[in-house]
Amino acid sequence: MILCVCPNPAIDKFVTVATLKKGKVNRADNEQSFPGGKGVHVALGIKELGEDVAILAFWGGSTGQWIKEQCEAKGIACYGPDVEGWTRTCITLKSEDEFNETELLGKGPTIGAKNHADFLKNYEQLIEKSEMVCMSGSWPQSTVKVDYAQLILKASAFNKKAFIDCSGNMLLSALDKAPYGVHINHHEGYDLYKTTNPIELLHKVGVSSKIVAITCGAKGLYLSDGTKVVHALSKIEKVISAVGSGDSLMAGLVVACQRRYNLVETAKLAASCGAANCIREELGMFYKKEVEQLQKRCSINFV
Repeated sequence: MILCVCPNPAIDKFVTVATLKKGKVNRADNEQSFPGGKGVHVALGIKELGEDVAILAFWGGSTGQWIKEQCEAKGIACYGPDVEGWTRTCITLKSEDEFNETELLGKGPTIGAKNHADFLKNYEQLIEKSEMVCMSGSWPQSTVKVDYAQLILKASAFNKKAFIDCSGNMLLSALDKAPYGVHINHHEGYDLYKTTNPIELLHKVGVSSKIVAITCGAKGLYLSDGTKVVHALSKIEKVISAVGSGDSLMAGLVVACQRRYNLVETAKLAASCGAANCIREELGMFYKKEVEQLQKRCSINFV
């Protein structure tokens, strides 16, 4: 089993409106809701690729229960404490003007010391029977210190590979504990290292990790195993939504490592999962059959 840690799940609401009028009443042409949060997206991708996966998260109110129900209906086991307040809702606008792909991220619940202690207890129980763990996204507001550092240390203590996808100071804290694999996009890399050059970012992050994936939007994926670097590009004709593409890519990366693919095979699967997400309306999801088609024409170059 692969364990996906998603401290801050969400309902992803995809709202379509032709144009957004500032300061006016706007009516949606269409709206859809999907289970979301970075780690939930990763878990959905891993399941679609055919691997056994579970989610550990904080679940709040009816929104949290709805996300759990959606994931469990797909065969994904969900663990973690129920908390006061409601799990957040995040809104993505699809429009024909400059507001297209605008995101409004909800606030969500505040977790306390007992919630956090219960979460850590669940994690320790799950990590023992997991083959590897993937940790993604932000944490909810908390009355106690929260980050991924101690989760990475615990995974190392059980000799389990830990993958991380987060940003800012939380990423720096995680890197200090040497996770096995890291994925960030070039914008997140710039925030920390003041460069968007993927090769420079690979070297900087690679000091702490074995597998490093740097994504550069339409320019593709740069992947390093510490000795070699490959660039993978899986081209698509039309992008419906890029929301969740990095999470879909992470799902491919983790599954490839689980299956012990070589660097080229890993890059192809990861890049194709990220691209397949872009051609589907459901946010942060993809179809396995489309991934397989994209893999066949994914371009690979050694850098």
